[in-house]
Amino acid sequence: MPKPKGTCGATKMKILAIISHNMKNNKESYGYRIWQSLKNNFYVYMNDNDIRNVYHHLNDLCSLGYLSRRDGPEDCTKCFYRLTPQASILENRFGKFVNILEQNSTVQV
Repeated sequence: MPKPKGTCGATKMKILAIISHNMKNNKESYGYRIWQSLKNNFYVYMNDNDIRNVYHHLNDLCSLGYLSRRDGPEDCTKCFYRLTPQASILENRFGKFVNILEQNSTVQV
């Protein structure tokens, strides 16, 4: 059963964690990069068609005021996402996912 619109479940927390982690590491966050990180670090949305779900979550998070979105340069179709100050109220919920990302980024392949 789907959650009511406007709720923030685990996937949205993971997305906030990815964007937070990217911001701390001076990386831009855009839909495809977020989807790749979800697949590689959390093993969700493994199917290539699942990327559209990421954009639904990003739109919801923007509507809720937790993310800001800016369009890329004219020659770029990407939209970039950043946490807003309002997202800090959820930091205790998405912090555990940031820790996973930090641990994964220190693992040498």
